[in-house]
Amino acid sequence: MNFFTWIQKIWHIIAGISGNVVTSTLLISLVLFFIEKYHYHNKSKNSAREAISPHSYDGKATVPASRKIAIITGASSGLGRKYAMAIDKNPAKYDVTEFWLIARRRERLEALAENLHLPVKILCLDLTESEKLDSFEELLKQEASSSPEPSSFSVTMLLNCAGYGKYGSSSEIGRKEECRMIDTNDKAAISVTASVIPYMRAGSRILEICSVAGFQPIPFFNCYAASKSLLYSYSRGLRIELLKTGISVTAVCPYWIKDTEFIAKAAGRQKKLFLTSNASRVVRISLFDAQHRHALSTPGILCTLDRIFAGWIPDEVLAYIMTFFL
Repeated sequence: MNFFTWIQKIWHIIAGISGNVVTSTLLISLVLFFIEKYHYHNKSKNSAREAISPHSYDGKATVPASRKIAIITGASSGLGRKYAMAIDKNPAKYDVTEFWLIARRRERLEALAENLHLPVKILCLDLTESEKLDSFEELLKQEASSSPEPSSFSVTMLLNCAGYGKYGSSSEIGRKEECRMIDTNDKAAISVTASVIPYMRAGSRILEICSVAGFQPIPFFNCYAASKSLLYSYSRGLRIELLKTGISVTAVCPYWIKDTEFIAKAAGRQKKLFLTSNASRVVRISLFDAQHRHALSTPGILCTLDRIFAGWIPDEVLAYIMTFFL
């Protein structure tokens, strides 16, 4: 048996093993998919039967019997603003009667609130500050305790959109900026999520805005990619933790979005990038995925391809490839 025959034989063995692994993984994933659907369906069905007492709200408008709140961080611009506008167009579809909008820029939040039909509570907070997180948690507690019944106050949607990135080497960006990125992208998102979960019920949805950057290491965008990898891993684990409660978690992982401030802030200037998405498309697809309680949303061609191939290509190779997309 010559050398090439041996190579061919080894290749067939590897291909056979690989095929069996892929088939087994797909079958296991299918079983888990139906288990998740069963839990969400049953919990939501039971939740819908609960009686809810009337409750009034002293805000922009009168809220129906129960307060069903959508909390959006980073709502002053970009995806956060687009999510608020999309949900406001059809609030019944998303089971929302009220917005809580969180960001640092009050004037932008007020401008957004003027264009929304639902009642809005504006929270001008810097979520990287511990005392601000404490005040947010206290507000939730006060609002819930002032409701006539626990079931009349709930957070039905949480959208963690606050985040930012900075392009450059670690030595160029510096310790303070990298720590601020981690605080904003991870600490703030995880803190808000942990604070909100006790006020959610079966049927509630959490959208963590991660990034395609979280699928692999990216030189010169290293800290941002690592921070989004942490949030992505947190989202996938939290989904399993909350499965039996009927609360779903969707990790949203878009590619570059051309019509937000993100690219200009990350690069220090507006860059021309290959096959960028737009915010409206990302919002539309990710809301569809969240409505159907998908674990992961990759709203675009490149982020979907990256999602597929990131598991097949070694990180060392991916790290070099990703430098061409910056």
